Amino acid sequence: MENLQKLSDKDLYVICKKWGAAALEARRKFAGLLPEVYRREIEAHEKGGSWLSKRGFTCVYEFAAKLAGMSRDQVDQVLRLEKRFQDKPVLRVALLRGEVSANKLARIVSIATVENQREILGKVEVLSNRALEVFVRDFKNKNGFSEPQKEQMSPHVRTLKLDKDVEKELLEMQTKNIDVNGLLREFLRNRNEKLDKRKQEVAEKQERARDDRAIIGFPAKRYVPVVVRKIVHEEFGDKCSVAGCMRPAENLHHEKDFAKNQCHDPRYFKPLCRGHHELAHAG
Repeated sequence: MENLQKLSDKDLYVICKKWGAAALEARRKFAGLLPEVYRREIEAHEKGGSWLSKRGFTCVYEFAAKLAGMSRDQVDQVLRLEKRFQDKPVLRVALLRGEVSANKLARIVSIATVENQREILGKVEVLSNRALEVFVRDFKNKNGFSEPQKEQMSPHVRTLKLDKDVEKELLEMQTKNIDVNGLLREFLRNRNEKLDKRKQEVAEKQERARDDRAIIGFPAKRYVPVVVRKIVHEEFGDKCSVAGCMRPAENLHHEKDFAKNQCHDPRYFKPLCRGHHELAHAG
């Protein structure tokens, strides 16, 4: 206890992080052994005995709870996944060796196939749980696995919310056979042209500033200028820019690598939710 009190905040955190990672890895390894433990218990029962009772346990759930603090649901999850992956050896081996957690594998089990199992495992290994959920949702929607989620069916997506006075004026114009759709198309075209012009102007200023910094050897700052943020917000609003995603935009994503380009070009920015931002950086 005295030695711990002498640790700096940084050293204490490093030690906690080290042993926390070790604990998670050990738990994954233990979970990967449970299907074999269960198989041996079944074989012993068929012969009139019990592999577990010889070791002081009544069932596999007690075994996992006492040795690793696993709940019944966690044990069932591992056993179910092992069965689901019988025809997918890449994912099954990853589970049994404890290379990735059962929680992550459970998120992709509905989209995993014999053909894509290696690609899917690559995603599981590098993505967080949040990003995996986004990846699976997008995969299902793209490949027709399921209907869009409730958040994607928001009324704000399916209908326009107009102020009463605007709605009244448009309806009145329509009754007079005025081409309302044409007016709206012209408005949208003018809006896009205006945005493109502003983005071009800001991009040129950013490029000149980059060149000036290069001459004097002054490094570029990663902070995105306010003028660029305003343009991006005007174009995309405050939601993720990925089609169909209605999550709040939490990150501005450089489509051109800032480390190489050293420029905040508004033409290559996309606001993304946390999950899609992680997917973008994971390729």
